[in-house]
Amino acid sequence: MLRSIRGVAPEPNYKLCLTYTDGETIVVDFTPVVQRGGVFAPLSDPEFFSQVSIGERGRYIQWPGELDFCADALWLEGHTTESQAFNEQGETTSR
Repeated sequence: MLRSIRGVAPEPNYKLCLTYTDGETIVVDFTPVVQRGGVFAPLSDPEFFSQVSIGERGRYIQWPGELDFCADALWLEGHTTESQAFNEQGETTSR
């Protein structure tokens, strides 16, 4: 099933509250991504982090500079029971 996001709201401590088109709401912790640095370094700035928006048809979230994360991967991240499910490439791992 392809998931689509209809709402995104930044929360303190590098978290995002995502609302999907089916009405489900999840919170995803981006701390592991922020700590990784590199291409994700801009996310460590709270002002930049708050510039998150929803991409085309709700299939991803994005920040300026071509930083984006897939709606399906974020849904999996929000449903994992293990911490730091983001792998080294900034994608989620299925568990």
